[in-house]
Amino acid sequence: MFDFDDLERALEAKVPAAGYAQDDCSSRGKTEKARAKHVDHTKVVDTLDQFVSDLAPAWAVQGRSGAEVRIWAISDLHTDDHHNKEWIEEMNTESTADDVIIVAGDISHKWEIITETLTFFKERYARVFYCPGNHELWGNAQEDSMHRLHQLLQLCNKLGVETAPTEVSVGDRCVLIVPILSWHHPQWDVEPEISGWHGLLPVDQMLSDYLLTHWPQGTSIKDGSAALAVDKVNDQLADWDHLLTRRRDFREVLSFSHFLPRVENNPEKRYLTHPNLAKGIGSQYLRKRVDDLRPNVHVFGHTHFGYDLEVDGVRYVQAPLSMSSERHSRGTTVALGDFPDGLPFSHPFMVWHSRTGWAPKSQGAWSAYVERYGRRPDVTWLIPSYVADGLEPAPSAGITPKVGWLPGRMPVWLFGPKSQRIQEAAAESRKISERLAKEAAGTYRRNKNHAPGTEEPLPIEASEVGILLCKGNIAVIDVREGECFSRPANCIELPHPSKTNHFAALPDDELLDLGERIMAGEGPRILVGDPDAPASCRHAALLLAALLRLWPRDVRPLRGGFKAWQAQGLPVTKVAREPIDVW
Repeated sequence: MFDFDDLERALEAKVPAAGYAQDDCSSRGKTEKARAKHVDHTKVVDTLDQFVSDLAPAWAVQGRSGAEVRIWAISDLHTDDHHNKEWIEEMNTESTADDVIIVAGDISHKWEIITETLTFFKERYARVFYCPGNHELWGNAQEDSMHRLHQLLQLCNKLGVETAPTEVSVGDRCVLIVPILSWHHPQWDVEPEISGWHGLLPVDQMLSDYLLTHWPQGTSIKDGSAALAVDKVNDQLADWDHLLTRRRDFREVLSFSHFLPRVENNPEKRYLTHPNLAKGIGSQYLRKRVDDLRPNVHVFGHTHFGYDLEVDGVRYVQAPLSMSSERHSRGTTVALGDFPDGLPFSHPFMVWHSRTGWAPKSQGAWSAYVERYGRRPDVTWLIPSYVADGLEPAPSAGITPKVGWLPGRMPVWLFGPKSQRIQEAAAESRKISERLAKEAAGTYRRNKNHAPGTEEPLPIEASEVGILLCKGNIAVIDVREGECFSRPANCIELPHPSKTNHFAALPDDELLDLGERIMAGEGPRILVGDPDAPASCRHAALLLAALLRLWPRDVRPLRGGFKAWQAQGLPVTKVAREPIDVW
């Protein structure tokens, strides 16, 4: 969803009108009219009704007794990104001939790429299930999005890609797989709005779907009628009353969609780079279908966050390939376990195995964060630094907007896989080193997106620290390198650069303990450095601000370092020296 570069590419390129699949449908005469500049929306809808009536299959049990079968899942492939296309082509598919793959939308807005990608999977997997995402319904001004949905269903029928509920049977195990078509609408977002900040863009000014999809007359994304129109196609593809009756016969049920059924599947909107994107990701109609079906697992996509969390007895999974730029810049929040960059070979996310059943739960950064801390959508005035960039604080009665995280919570990206954490921490370290080199050369320029005065660590006096210590709402971090005989009492030892540069590489349990201690209290992080090396303390402050996703001004070096701490009479702790062996 956050791949806004696609908007520019789509505007520059004319999206070709796709032809109908060659089949026996009697709608071919209507195709040419739908291609005309003024689409006859009524006929398009009639054609869709006729088509899905012909397409909806009887229950089909296709089993391979004796074979081991796996069900894989992937979403947000975006194979118009050449790096993503390479990722798909390099997947390990040597042993997938009996397997099933779930493709949960967002392949491309280009017809030939959609066809090529689905064909690729059909050639390598026994069965391919698919539901379109928002990108597939993008088109030029002459293309109706319901018409494109119609064409996608026909294409899938031609290729043998499954879009309706059916069974996967292996020996005495049988999984009911239920694709659910959906579209987003702003009414789905029922959580409190961000308060105390000016400059938040409305969803229709930032989400490409409002510009690049075109709906029948009287149908709109804004009022939810587009979402309802897409949802109704599910009733034409399958008899849902019969489906819900049959559901009781299955111990294992897997449903999937592109969009989100529940708000709990998404981070609180204050954490989104653009908070109002929360109004463009989910559907209440989809929510009802999932609630009625009660699957064991529901796979979704769209938000590009690796996610694996149980909510009200249903396990929700997102395994997004995402844009290659996202995997590079924030791979920790894209990843789900060893997907997408597991070694030695890339592969989709395994959901089910005929021998062992549902795959064990995997760690996604956001789902792990929510599992530990829960959700607090009621906190509307506190936003991270990356969200605050470009916004203006607007204090009002009883509300003081702040930048940061809830006290005692480790930043979410540090919940990501260790290999990804190490890569991102190394990238941040390089950025800070490059900044310092430019400063020394006199060529550094402040980032125009950052609020004035936020990019520089703000030194603090020892007397101020004394006051804050009395309030008990700060974390003190000792970044001195080398042998120390005493330290600030109750401080966190994080010598720079030996540990400051590398703390993201700690084992998960150690990192969690350290991260929560660093983020304890509502006050600033106080860095105590060597008074003879203030540049080292400033370097550590800049790096920790980047790693903790804080503004540099909120990581405050103590002016005068540890000598000033002692001179102010602040509490210290003696450091026990290692015993010396006597031979």
